[in-house]
Amino acid sequence: MLVNGNIVELKPTDSRKSFYGKARVVMAENGDKTLISYTTPVLKLSADGKLEKLWHGYSATTMRHINSFCDTFGIDGGGKRWWENL
Repeated sequence: MLVNGNIVELKPTDSRKSFYGKARVVMAENGDKTLISYTTPVLKLSADGKLEKLWHGYSATTMRHINSFCDTFGIDGGGKRWWENL
């Protein structure tokens, strides 16, 4: 991840080379991490490990961002069914 202040660029954990700046994580001082896909806050991982779904839509590209977020931060889950049930 490339650091730019409290925002880091999310790197793919699949075969893709980059998300080209379209997936970022806001790292709050309190330890919360919020996934931003394009310009939309999508998912928050609180410092105590609680997940909060911030966006209730679905797209294949954003799901790739979510899956990489989960892989990067050790969250069990991922995939469309998991997302819909979150």
